[in-house]
Amino acid sequence: MTIPRPLGGGPHEGVPGLPPVDVLMATFNSARDLRECLEAVRSFVPVHRLIVVDRHSTDATAEIARGFGAELYEEEVGLGYARSRAFALAETPYVLVVDSDVILRRPDFYARAVEELTRPGTGAVVGTPRGHPFRYGLPFGLTLLRREWAASIPVPDGAQGFETYYFRRAIRSSGLRVRYVPEAMEHRSVYRGRHWPEWQGAQMRIAAGFSPYELTYALAVTLLIHMNSRRPRNLLYTPVFYLKLLRGFLAPRRWQYRDRRTLRPGAA
Repeated sequence: MTIPRPLGGGPHEGVPGLPPVDVLMATFNSARDLRECLEAVRSFVPVHRLIVVDRHSTDATAEIARGFGAELYEEEVGLGYARSRAFALAETPYVLVVDSDVILRRPDFYARAVEELTRPGTGAVVGTPRGHPFRYGLPFGLTLLRREWAASIPVPDGAQGFETYYFRRAIRSSGLRVRYVPEAMEHRSVYRGRHWPEWQGAQMRIAAGFSPYELTYALAVTLLIHMNSRRPRNLLYTPVFYLKLLRGFLAPRRWQYRDRRTLRPGAA
């Protein structure tokens, strides 16, 4: 396999003032999509350092990541810890968070994201999936942030799956905005599983407490996600999904633990 080198071979070359960026990734048994993910990152982004925090994967994740020049760190604490450690290790003024099941499809994404992040009042820039016209929230699938600001956000080490809540809350309380670069990527959405809505509801309750605002926000996001899918079946499933999320929200102790080692990638 030929490994793309940092700062080489991508459309970012020759763009004046486009700064190299540390790319941050949290992984667990991500081998299914990781090679394609990192090939796209290396092709389209001027990578300074590729920092991967891995949850002791049992597949070829570590081998693939190292093959693309990644610095690999291991953890067994939680996604909150993995995110915070990556931010602490980074050096560049901006950092790009990329999920291991995200494939960057828009060659000019990084240039557009830097342009958006330099606009006054911007806290984060999110690359949205292809074919998804409805934009929402602050997912970390493909997100550009200012490193110092991101590293200053206190996130519980054991936060799982809802760690972006703390960043979204900080942006809202600071009066900042999330901006979006459309048609930027493909999200494979690995490791959902049968009780994913309940698990999400439990993580919401643990992070935000009994918050009517977060419950309303979750309903809006669920509706927009299903509208983006353009599948009538998914849209009709919205109330069922939300009721399952509420079940997890109301009984967080029952639904908060979820061992991804028991899940098959791509499980519905």
